[in-house]
Amino acid sequence: MKKTFNKRHLIVMSLGNIIGSGIFLGSSTVISVAGPAAVIAYLLGGFLMAFEVMFIVEMCVIHPAPGAFRVHASEIFGPWIGFVIGWMFWCSGVLGMASEVAAAAIFTRFWFPNVPLWIFCVIYAVFMTAVNFSDLKGLSRIETLLASIKVVALVLFILFGILSLLGIFRFNNNQMVNPFTSFQSLFPKGIKGVLASMIMVMFSFTGTGIIGLAIADMDNPSQNAPYALFTIIGSVLGLYVLSILFLLLFIPWTTISESESPFVFLLNRLHIPFSDSILNFVVLTASLSGLNSSMYSSSRMLSSLSREGQAPKIFLRTNRNEVPLYAVTLSSVTLLVTVILSYLLPEKVFVILATSSGFLSLFNWLTISVTHYFYRKKTLKENPQKLKFKAPGYPFTTFLEIILILAVFATSPLYPGQVSGLIGSIVFLVVLTLCYFTLKRMSVLK
Repeated sequence: MKKTFNKRHLIVMSLGNIIGSGIFLGSSTVISVAGPAAVIAYLLGGFLMAFEVMFIVEMCVIHPAPGAFRVHASEIFGPWIGFVIGWMFWCSGVLGMASEVAAAAIFTRFWFPNVPLWIFCVIYAVFMTAVNFSDLKGLSRIETLLASIKVVALVLFILFGILSLLGIFRFNNNQMVNPFTSFQSLFPKGIKGVLASMIMVMFSFTGTGIIGLAIADMDNPSQNAPYALFTIIGSVLGLYVLSILFLLLFIPWTTISESESPFVFLLNRLHIPFSDSILNFVVLTASLSGLNSSMYSSSRMLSSLSREGQAPKIFLRTNRNEVPLYAVTLSSVTLLVTVILSYLLPEKVFVILATSSGFLSLFNWLTISVTHYFYRKKTLKENPQKLKFKAPGYPFTTFLEIILILAVFATSPLYPGQVSGLIGSIVFLVVLTLCYFTLKRMSVLK
């Protein structure tokens, strides 16, 4: 495919994939579980995200291959791990798409409370599939519009918070609260609350895989990717942490419901005319943006698997816009699972899909971190001049990232329902590994 992405496209697609329902809707769960310490939880998640992105960019600058970290892992550990990572990433992406379409349906029901969720799920799935059949420039233009709305909204919310802190803006005589006066007020549920929230926090950051996949569609990645990298890290971390901070200053954290966006709840509380509908539109576009970019990354990974003979060759076929036609189609068809879940479990569908996606994404993050250690070592030995960008602190930061990701997995028993997600992910990992060696023995795979 033509390399038509530049650094602006990479930034837009990445922000579109990372910033989504995880912050606009999932943050209510994080705050409910962690209390005011949610700020610390997001800072820790941002630290993990920052180094993960740097590991991905370093390896992709050395070898900007379609399939990105899947290909890099295959070079180090053999094709079996590439098969497992690729299919886990695709499934994680599909689950991420499903959580975004479920969130979009929840937000739309704000205006149409009597319409079943599954109807909106069908509408948005069909619409975004059509969008993804356009060429990369067309896809990027649509994503620029959707991503800009949510980024601007978060920036305006942060400015609103700053002006309120300075006393320039007053709202209906409501006083800002300060939940950070003592250790007990900061950690009302102890350190356990922070740890229990980490899976949902990590779901808010797990769209980073798109960076490696988009670099394969990028001109001059060695120059453009590092610049885009720091813009992405700074933007996501700043917007997330400051937004959570001001939410906690504006709203008593105990009043936040897990089933409603805390941003919409805040504006309802302030009685600003039409503000709840305006912000609901913003969070709706945020979910559609996440759905759009997740569909892009999932379909590209499926196409990459097909290129390596680890998926049917039909997924390599492209339309006249050079979009992998059947890869996009299969990724979108799986959204039917969301329709079924939204019909059967309308109140729990988002949390179920978000935590499932978070677990699978973290397995990929763990593999990326381990791969990075050996990939840097291999490159230093064979061709050190290819190291045009280096993630700092190697190997200490690589080991620290691995330890922290394992620690997040260990926190799963602290929040109800997460153990089943962890067990399911492990079972899925084992099943994929068995599938690879079975298909290899049958000579189905190369």
